[in-house]
Amino acid sequence: MEFQESKNLIVSSKNICLIPAEDPEAICSALALFYTLKELGKNVNLIIESIPENLRFLTPSLDFISYPKNFVISIPNTAAGISQISYEKNTESVKIFLTLESGKIKKDDVSFYFSETKPDMVVALGIKDYSKELQNKLDSFGFLLDAPIINIDREPNPEQGVHENKKFGKINLVEEFPLAGTVFGLIKNISSNPIKAEQGNCLLSGIVVYTENFKKNLTADIFQTAGELMKSGANLQKITENIYKSL
Repeated sequence: MEFQESKNLIVSSKNICLIPAEDPEAICSALALFYTLKELGKNVNLIIESIPENLRFLTPSLDFISYPKNFVISIPNTAAGISQISYEKNTESVKIFLTLESGKIKKDDVSFYFSETKPDMVVALGIKDYSKELQNKLDSFGFLLDAPIINIDREPNPEQGVHENKKFGKINLVEEFPLAGTVFGLIKNISSNPIKAEQGNCLLSGIVVYTENFKKNLTADIFQTAGELMKSGANLQKITENIYKSL
């Protein structure tokens, strides 16, 4: 796998965005990478709608997850001339008041997006088709466009000629292996620090999800990876109790 090329790109990048697919395996893997990149001194944004309740034990608090903060409301001058802007803020909401000098504003004239520094790179996890799956998000997260991408994904049946991933990345780490296993290999390649319990819990959680608590998709490599993670401090009992607590 292209771990060395990935390492070179990560080492040379300061601002990094992580975008996991909206499934537990990808989220667990992204959280493990988030911890690692933070430890390496990177400025990391995790672009995610929310973390499922049964995975929140993997984060100290939701505030720990960095997220774009500069939000822009845009109205084109061709729609209306605005002479004055004011706002009112209370415990329930923020209201923005516009005084029009000319023209009129329709709902379709107003656009909303985040305005952030363009990241040096993006890591996509579990995403098959970047442009298609993130179409709605990219309207708001325009600052992600044109950044180099490390594409990490699991290809289910490559030996049968089935290729779901569009290989959209500058670097494509697409293997017939759990996402957590690929991310584990990447983490060991980019960091000389030993895997800590918080990273291990995230990665082992990803494996638990992928194998449905070691009931399917089992291989010798998966057991070896799980063993390494448990030696690093990952707590399998805590993981299974949280992931399956609602069952």
